[in-house]
Amino acid sequence: MPENRVSTLPVRRPMFETPMMSTLLSIPLFQGLTMDELLRLLEQVRPDFPHYEDGDYIVRQGERHRQLLYVLSGTVVREHAVQSGSLRFTERLAAGHFIELTSLFGRDTSLRASYRAEGDVALLAFDKEYMFNVFGRFSIVQLNLLNLICAQSQSAIDRLTAPLRGEGIMPQFCRFVTNLCESSWGEKQLYVTRVELARLLGCNSRRLSDEMAGWEARGLIIIAYGRIIIPDMKRLMHEALAHN
Repeated sequence: MPENRVSTLPVRRPMFETPMMSTLLSIPLFQGLTMDELLRLLEQVRPDFPHYEDGDYIVRQGERHRQLLYVLSGTVVREHAVQSGSLRFTERLAAGHFIELTSLFGRDTSLRASYRAEGDVALLAFDKEYMFNVFGRFSIVQLNLLNLICAQSQSAIDRLTAPLRGEGIMPQFCRFVTNLCESSWGEKQLYVTRVELARLLGCNSRRLSDEMAGWEARGLIIIAYGRIIIPDMKRLMHEALAHN
C-alpha cells in the first residue's frame, strides 16, 4: 500500500471558506451539516487525504476493511477474482463513490474485491473507530451513513433480483455479470475463456460462441484474447430485457 503523499488536513477556524471545506460539505456523508458543525467534527477526528498514482493498489481483496474510503477525484478500478482463479472481473468507479461500504460491518468485514488507481486518485479516509466514538455524536452523520449503507445494499439486491428470468443465454449472461458488479453502469471486463464461461453459465460452449458472435456484431460486447469487454452494461441489460 503506498504511503500517503498528502498530509492530514489541518483544522483551524480560518478554514471556513476554503474549497476543501466546501468539498467536504458536498459529500453525502456530511450533507445537512453546517460549516461550524463540520469543523467541530473535524476537530475530533483525523481524516486522511491519501493520493495514489496510476496502478497503485488502495486495498486488496480479502483484507480487513478498516476505513471509510471516499473517492474525491480520479477513477478507481475494482477487480474481483473468484477463488478458483478461473475468472477475473473488472469495472471502473468514478469520483463520488464510497468503496465497499457494506463490508465495513457485519459478520464478515473482509473486502470482496481489490481497488487500484487508474491515473491519479485522491481519497478521503476515516478510520472505522470514528464511526462509533465521534460520528455517533452527530445524528445527521449517523443517518447519512445508515442511508448510504442501505442504498448500497439495496443496489446489490436490485441487481440480484433484476427481471432477467428468461432461459436464453443473454439473460443468463447478464445475471452472471450483474452478480459480480458493484455498479450497474459503465464498462465491465471479464477475464475468462469462452469454454470456462460456458461451464459457469451451464450452457453449450458452441452455442455460447454463436450467441456471442451476434452480440459482438451488434456492438454489445467486444471479444478479445482471454477476455470479454462489455462497453455499456446498461445497454446490454436493456437488450436482455427486450429479448426476455
